Amino acid sequence: MATSHHALVNSNAETDDATFWWQTTGLPLGRLLAVSNYTEQDQQSHLTWYRRFIAPALGPRPIAGVKPRFQPCPVYDGSPCELSTNFKERSPQRTVRFTVEATGQEAGTPADLFNQDETVRLLRSMIDYLPGLDLHQFDVFSRTLFFSPEDAGALLPQVPKGTPLSQVWLAFDLHRGGTILAKVYFMPILKWIESGTPTKDLVFAAARACIRHGSYEEPVRLLDDFLVREAGAFVVEMAAIDCIDSLDARIKVYLRTNVNTLSRAKHVLTLGGRLSGVSVAKGLEALSELWPILFRLGEEVDVETVEVFPDGSYCGCAVEMKAGSMPETKLHIPVRKIVGTDAQICQSLASWFQKRGHGRFATTYRKDLAHVFPDHDLDGSRGTHTFVSFSFSERSGVYMTMYYSTRVFGACVAPDIWEGYDDLWGWKSKNLEVVHNATS
Repeated sequence: MATSHHALVNSNAETDDATFWWQTTGLPLGRLLAVSNYTEQDQQSHLTWYRRFIAPALGPRPIAGVKPRFQPCPVYDGSPCELSTNFKERSPQRTVRFTVEATGQEAGTPADLFNQDETVRLLRSMIDYLPGLDLHQFDVFSRTLFFSPEDAGALLPQVPKGTPLSQVWLAFDLHRGGTILAKVYFMPILKWIESGTPTKDLVFAAARACIRHGSYEEPVRLLDDFLVREAGAFVVEMAAIDCIDSLDARIKVYLRTNVNTLSRAKHVLTLGGRLSGVSVAKGLEALSELWPILFRLGEEVDVETVEVFPDGSYCGCAVEMKAGSMPETKLHIPVRKIVGTDAQICQSLASWFQKRGHGRFATTYRKDLAHVFPDHDLDGSRGTHTFVSFSFSERSGVYMTMYYSTRVFGACVAPDIWEGYDDLWGWKSKNLEVVHNATS
């Protein structure tokens, strides 16, 4: 049967899209693997997989002057890909990771208003390629939080203008030896607007339904008690799951917090004192050492209480849960909000790595970042660094991940897309009940 001209045009366009995403996201990923000392074989394996599966899944390439039908937002500046590198102070090796929003060609149309379909398609297409990939927890959460096209269409007029419409992001850890771990991030916000059910209750219901390797009830109950007693100071903004069939499969609950001082950071990391012990104490001690270095605080200020972000900007907290275990916590610091340039963040991080005994990493950190992103002006702007996460365990010691925007649209980006989330949480107390009644 002859192929239609229309089909050929669409096929060529999608090939051009994939080529664009490979050049703007795949090539920096390759450079990050190289400076992180992956073997040539591992680099080739991971990049072959990325080019085959990920680049084609990033959707239509941007066209100057044309507003996209759907705006992905895994990065504040609209880039569809965020790279990251993980540092463990008790390991000489660093792990490269990345986060994307898979975006279908029909995303933003009535067939897929909230861009859910491409993530499902991509995960299922990789089942035979990634040994160990398991979608049990993904299926549980997607049944709870995804919308049918009809329900999405009914909800859309009720969503406040400027609210990001993303439902799901994907992340991958690229291990040595070619192994890849997939993770999925779910945003429960639209389902909350539709149903009026608090985001924590939506996420906890899905977590309680994941019972293949035991119950998450114990960590869920502890976290819920913390949130209730904090009287609205913290809300559940996102949840993530590991796509593995294992006792070690995690459900991570991401909290929007009011943390902009070291004292508040310690409070949320211990869940208000509910987490304690030698490891927790060592982690808080290490954070106390990192804090003045990262924020470039002088001796004249009270490090515990000085506010380190502009009004409205705060740290996030991830609460990691395994079935039948006490939760662990991780602080997510939005370093792009720190006054100064990426070069100054590099300097602070290098000082910290040196202090923790990783002199070689400290010496090469800025040079490596400049190699990964040769078009980024580290001295003259900020925004390449997005977050730095911090946690501590007896096994790894200090455990940090540095996150980077690929800055697909350059340094001059549109207003911060995530401000739509900021606006939404301010809007909720006044308008949620009205919207819920209108959609009931």
